[in-house]
Amino acid sequence: MTRRRVDRGTLWRLVRRLGPHARPHWVRLLVGFAAMTVAALAEVIRPWPVKVVFDGLLIPQDTPDAVMQRMIGLFGQGDLLLTVSCLALLGIAVIGGAAGYLQSTMIASVGQRVIADIRLELYRHVQRLSHSFHDSVSTADIVSRLTGDVRLMRDLLIEAGILFAARTLVLAGTVVIMALMDWRLTLVALSILPGLVWLTRRYGTRIKDAARLQRKGEGRIAVVMTEGISAISLVKGFANEAHEEARFAEQNETSAVAGVVSTKVSAEMDRLVQVVLAIGTCAVLWYGVMRVRGGAISPGDLLVFTAYLTTLHKPIRRMSSMSARVAKATASGERLLEVLDLRPEITDRPGARRAPELRRWISFLDVTFGYPGGPDILRNATFTMRAGECVALVGASGMGKSSAAKLLMRFYEPRAGRILLDGTDIRDLTLESLRDRISVVPQDPQLFATTVRDNIAYGRLDADDADIRAAAAAAGADRFIRRLPQGYDTVLGERGETLSGGQRQRIAIARALLRDAPILILDEPLSGLDQQTAEELVRTLRMVMLGRTTLLIAHDDLSLRLADRIVRLENGRFVENGFPPLVLEQKA
Repeated sequence: MTRRRVDRGTLWRLVRRLGPHARPHWVRLLVGFAAMTVAALAEVIRPWPVKVVFDGLLIPQDTPDAVMQRMIGLFGQGDLLLTVSCLALLGIAVIGGAAGYLQSTMIASVGQRVIADIRLELYRHVQRLSHSFHDSVSTADIVSRLTGDVRLMRDLLIEAGILFAARTLVLAGTVVIMALMDWRLTLVALSILPGLVWLTRRYGTRIKDAARLQRKGEGRIAVVMTEGISAISLVKGFANEAHEEARFAEQNETSAVAGVVSTKVSAEMDRLVQVVLAIGTCAVLWYGVMRVRGGAISPGDLLVFTAYLTTLHKPIRRMSSMSARVAKATASGERLLEVLDLRPEITDRPGARRAPELRRWISFLDVTFGYPGGPDILRNATFTMRAGECVALVGASGMGKSSAAKLLMRFYEPRAGRILLDGTDIRDLTLESLRDRISVVPQDPQLFATTVRDNIAYGRLDADDADIRAAAAAAGADRFIRRLPQGYDTVLGERGETLSGGQRQRIAIARALLRDAPILILDEPLSGLDQQTAEELVRTLRMVMLGRTTLLIAHDDLSLRLADRIVRLENGRFVENGFPPLVLEQKA
């Protein structure tokens, strides 16, 4: 997949595209926002009890301000005022802590749910993309996007928004109170903001670029790791463990370097932010002392003002840190949009109808086809198979035998020509109904790491236990399944590796039988099997084929004995090759 040039509005495009996933959780978000507001208010008023103690007890002022006059009038200037101030500090801490806890739990729960929803949308979208997408993008890369990239969307869509709002509330409240206390000193405190904005913008771009490289590197790591582990038998058989380790180490090092660069840039920005904040603190402290000496403010006012300065700097630092996280999340979001913006190439036409039961024939008429970016494999190819007939498709490797089967299932569209089912172009039929009419027994049986029962039931998800066992018995699989440790409830290894090749093929046949579709595709069904197992499967396949229109992709004589007719692929065209030996003997 080629990466599109990312426009400057990527962040807002991500919010518009993925933000609606947060709408169903608006109640929790509202509770979290209310708790955030309470926590922000608690943080804003936290320094005031200290001011009361300082200006009312330690250094009493000759002309106290309105707040101090009110407090002294209510509680005097003795131990009661000290007690009330201490209790106020404790109460503010308890209320602020409870509100902060509620805010954190609400935001965390919404964040996890939003991540789950985005992951589901991405997985659903990937499932519906055309076969050409899955041919061009590795499984490991898709898994990397479904896991690591989706996880970072929590930082972007939930935490960044809520925490930005919380910090903004604290900033606004703090600035207002500071301005009421001394607007000149407040201007000095705010004079560093342009420098902080410049730093955030400058380093945010660098962090996003570094994060983008890191996420790509992690995607490549996933590809190498998945290939090395899934092909472990091949790796060990060729004693290439060291080679695979070297491949992994190379990608691992590349990703690590990108990660170091990202961390280094983030740390550099954080250090510079601290220096700028320190400059602001020094300016406020110097000017504040001048104001105290001139009698414009009290020492308690300066103490509270510096406390508010710390309160002001804390959200600024957090927002700077959050900007780095948002930059990294945006880089991951770009990878998600690359997939979500894709549209399936194969879709139902307007007005498409359900596929009818096959009664007469399947025809390829002047079909020309080639894979994206490649030459034509089929060129004006034409052939017809009658209903109930088994046609064997033979030819050299790469001639397009399996491609013809994929065209019949509409995994791809022909560049020219038509494929007809009883005279109806299959493009005028709904994809779901067309594929409901087809069962496939692949060359390499694809089994899931679940129970034998579930693997057979994949052919018809609503099948009951009796139907599953009947299909297994018809496929000659029931006997060996019963001998497994838990019978039909035995959980298979990944890709069914705990079974022999013949056993895997029989389960695939049982799955096709359970589907009970009128069209059957057998793609090299005896490939890789020993002679005895292959001969046993031939007898089973004869029963499976009864009453079905079968496209048999094969090259061995044993498989060809199943066919009523042989069609050869030569130079991109279908050439009639006559009858298989068994049919000729019967005709004689």
